[in-house]
Amino acid sequence: MAVILRIDVDSPYGKKNFINHIFSRLTSDLNLPPILIFPYLEYLNDFINYLNNRDIQGYFFFRKCTLPAIETLNLLKKGKHIIGLHLENSRSFETFKNEVDIIKSHTKSKVEVFSKHGSGKYKYGLHHYSLYEPEKYLEWGSKLGMKIFLGNLEDPTIPFYYTNNNMLFFPTAFWLEYSWRNIMLFDINWLIQESKNRNIVLLIHVENVLYNKLFLNEFETIIQNTKIRII
Repeated sequence: MAVILRIDVDSPYGKKNFINHIFSRLTSDLNLPPILIFPYLEYLNDFINYLNNRDIQGYFFFRKCTLPAIETLNLLKKGKHIIGLHLENSRSFETFKNEVDIIKSHTKSKVEVFSKHGSGKYKYGLHHYSLYEPEKYLEWGSKLGMKIFLGNLEDPTIPFYYTNNNMLFFPTAFWLEYSWRNIMLFDINWLIQESKNRNIVLLIHVENVLYNKLFLNEFETIIQNTKIRII
């Protein structure tokens, strides 16, 4: 049993300052190409190197606005990580398939895993469809031969299961960031102990974690006390 590392790549330029945050949003809303005056996905490359140096593999989920550049793709390949879709426009099967095809074409690889951007509460951008409808995604994913869907619920006690179409579904995750986790009930020690008995997803947003000393220290504790693997 192990920790399954899920990395949702939400932001082209991170959120270390207001300007970066604004240009990340504009890139998403206007479908802009990378703006060269800003370091595109620099924070993500730093994190992939961090994992590669520790021989840790994870699942990286990309939006259309965070498609990995050549440097990022090379780092992911070097670390034997898995690339998936971070679904944004989930209005229909057609919009879902369109995003899957974009990731496939860009990365020149299979896309068999996916996650959803947002949990149904807020709209994160012009093209984002905010409703969270996992039953639909499981049906759509099955049509395209997808193998794994990682869901967004915040109660990490909910177990994973296989659907009737043999897709592996993790309805929930242990969110490293406190905004989406009851830290009184589910602290790092809970995760460490729980991962000894079953596979459990650890969800992080790199731009919120990499340069935050508290979160990074907690992530280090998880690394040192659990097995992190690809399933």
